[in-house]
Amino acid sequence: MNLPAKIKKLDEVVVNRIAAGEIIQRPANALKELIENSLDAKATNIQIIVKEGGLKLLQIQDNGTGIKKDDMEIVCERFTTSKLQNFEDLKAISTFGFRGEALASISHIALLTITTKTSDEKCAYRATYIDSKLKEPPKPCAGNQGTTITIENLFYNVATRRKALSNVSEEFTKITDIIIKYAIHNPKVGFILKKHGETTPQVRTTHNSTKMNNIRILYGNPVARELLEIELEDESYQFKMHALITNPNYTSKRMIFLLFINNRLVESTPIKKMLEETYTIYLPKKTHPFCYISLEINSNNVDVNVHPTKHEVRFLHEDSIIEKVKLALDEKLAGDSASRTFYLQARLPKVDVTKETLKEVLPEFEKENSEKQKKIHQRELIRTDSSDQKLDKFNFTIHTAMKIARSNSSERMESSIQTEKMLELEISNDIKNNVTTDDISIDVKKIDIANNESEHLNIITNDSKPSQSISSEAIASTSNNSVVSTNNINLNTYQEEVLLMSESDSDDSCNEEQNGINKCNDSIAKNARKRVYQYFGNKNIEDLEKELPETKPDINIKEKNNDNKMEQYNKRCTEDNVDSISQTNVTKENKSIQEFKSYSINNFRREVKLTSVLKLRKEVEDNCHQGLREILSNLIFVGCIDEVSTLIQSGVNLYICNTKKLAEELFYEIMLYDFANYGVIKFSDPISLYDLAILGLETEEAGWTEEDGPKEELATSVKELLLEKADMMKEYFSIVIDKKGNLKSLPILLDKYFPFEGGLPIYILRLSTEVDWTTEQPCFQNICRETARYFSEMNPIHNTHDWKYVTEHILYPAIKESLLPPKHFAHDSTILQITSLPDLYKVFERC
Repeated sequence: MNLPAKIKKLDEVVVNRIAAGEIIQRPANALKELIENSLDAKATNIQIIVKEGGLKLLQIQDNGTGIKKDDMEIVCERFTTSKLQNFEDLKAISTFGFRGEALASISHIALLTITTKTSDEKCAYRATYIDSKLKEPPKPCAGNQGTTITIENLFYNVATRRKALSNVSEEFTKITDIIIKYAIHNPKVGFILKKHGETTPQVRTTHNSTKMNNIRILYGNPVARELLEIELEDESYQFKMHALITNPNYTSKRMIFLLFINNRLVESTPIKKMLEETYTIYLPKKTHPFCYISLEINSNNVDVNVHPTKHEVRFLHEDSIIEKVKLALDEKLAGDSASRTFYLQARLPKVDVTKETLKEVLPEFEKENSEKQKKIHQRELIRTDSSDQKLDKFNFTIHTAMKIARSNSSERMESSIQTEKMLELEISNDIKNNVTTDDISIDVKKIDIANNESEHLNIITNDSKPSQSISSEAIASTSNNSVVSTNNINLNTYQEEVLLMSESDSDDSCNEEQNGINKCNDSIAKNARKRVYQYFGNKNIEDLEKELPETKPDINIKEKNNDNKMEQYNKRCTEDNVDSISQTNVTKENKSIQEFKSYSINNFRREVKLTSVLKLRKEVEDNCHQGLREILSNLIFVGCIDEVSTLIQSGVNLYICNTKKLAEELFYEIMLYDFANYGVIKFSDPISLYDLAILGLETEEAGWTEEDGPKEELATSVKELLLEKADMMKEYFSIVIDKKGNLKSLPILLDKYFPFEGGLPIYILRLSTEVDWTTEQPCFQNICRETARYFSEMNPIHNTHDWKYVTEHILYPAIKESLLPPKHFAHDSTILQITSLPDLYKVFERC
């Protein structure tokens, strides 16, 4: 026999949370209660700030009467209110609140903070509440007249409810709907709704406005111009009605219905059904009107306490009042339906277009006339070609010593010329005195090495410094991924070999050195390095001297030998260059078949069949703006304004571009289209994730506060999280993390481009905080976005090139060739037209 279970009294915490779940069902319910509190406090301006649909943050600020300091201790306890004392008061209640449960319920499921100031207080007071109790006594603080209520982490202790409200966009839409309805019904109160961190409000109305004006602002002029105003008063049933409804000219796919009874926003199924029946004879099927109805019924005839969220009320003579309202609406609509207004687009009259007219309008109408185009005016003449290239791109500089020579070129030029002149005189004197070839070569080498001794020492010192930064020397090859590597060149040997080949002609050597100093910069061409390494890399000065003739010929013989040597060198260079160009052409032909050019440096390519990655690629292609793509595909680089802004020309227009945004989008698309096919940048010494996280938390961008917890614990959490995901990051993103929690490598997204080392701590920190690791597609998207964000930061001190060279010759060629610009770039000033040739022609009258 089964015995009945013992009845026990529920714990107070359980009771309070159950009650809170009934009253506060979602962020919009909480906001509704707080708006009504502000209206009860006679506020004239109400500002709401929302983050993540109100789940993360919901803040409301008003300029009402405020809360007394003595009342702050019990303001969040259940059944505490200033609007109701006896049960009989419910019969004539005129305020919104009467149960005293809203703030108490919110404090049980969220962190609640109240800042308030009354007119007789000298300062404001702030208090925090948890489970209806004060966390600590109210503290004085600066503040304006009124009350500010902040709700953080709503439903943090109700996991099921929090998961059910995961769609933040839907929650924000419901919040917006609540504010719009109260703004229309309370035109004397100004409402402002903002998203956290944004300056532009989503909803904004001014105080002392009108209902008609607010409808025009919030719902648009198509609704406002079709409104009918109806007033009705009935003494027998003791009610008044004010309505704004659209006439039969207006139709909508869904019904917009605002109902206020005694200033409360409520729902009424009978009234809504009555409106649908009334409009049936005036509107086409499956179309609906806009209706705003405000009923003021004798308080003794209304029961407001019939629903936990107060969104329903009951009143006496309900059927009779609804019938009266229906007759008034029907009478107004019938009188206005005698005429209809239709808004149509004017249709142009049909015109017979002759062949001659087509020839004038369309020069390419006939193939015979397509070549006979009209003369282009100077103001529309494009004088540049987007396919042209600059010589700077092919500058064959092979050592960082050239960078030092460039900075000191003004001082070294004079000394170099003087040294060469002295050398020329000395050689000519030696020739007259029959000095041997070996003596000349030794003198030349001594002079050149003496001039460059300090420069060589600086280079060796810089190369010998240990560093954990990304360096070309630290990059080695692996079995699965290609790795960029750069061999050191012995500059002394290189200089001596060149001097041996050109010792016979001192004038030519002087000119070559002078031109080298003037033209040198930080660019290193890959093909030039190959040729130099092949010719000089495996030889030293002794081997080269053995190859030279040991006899002592005259000057003419030596010149011929040197000419032959240079011809052989040029021939080898030309052959290598032809091979490299042919290989490049073959590669481009293979890659042109793809929709997006692959920038992977790997010799092979893995086929990606993951549905999530394919969907992300599809989103990029669907969101591509064809007009901007046309502009970028024909761009001509003009110059850099700074590290962020760049000028380009496309057609007859001049544009200013946000390089960082373009680069970030480019690297994001490279991450998607080269997914799991990246090259690898290896660090010479692995970097500790823990140390990187600590450095990241110390930056201002991280926004760390003591409330977040100790930095050491957060850094350990970052390390443990990334260690857990190490296998996946290595497999798909070439981000290698060893078992000790050290970062060993990063992916190569663009050849000859290296990210800024200073941004690595924030990058590691954001990988742990901004990536949704629970779902595949958002996870891949977030990692790609964060990696693109990190790579888009321009490195001011590049290993081989300055930032201007990288921008012009590495980033923008890739942007021109492959970037699929998203549609929002057209209106967020990423690409902004600043002038055009026709506009400039009007000012200067020439081009």
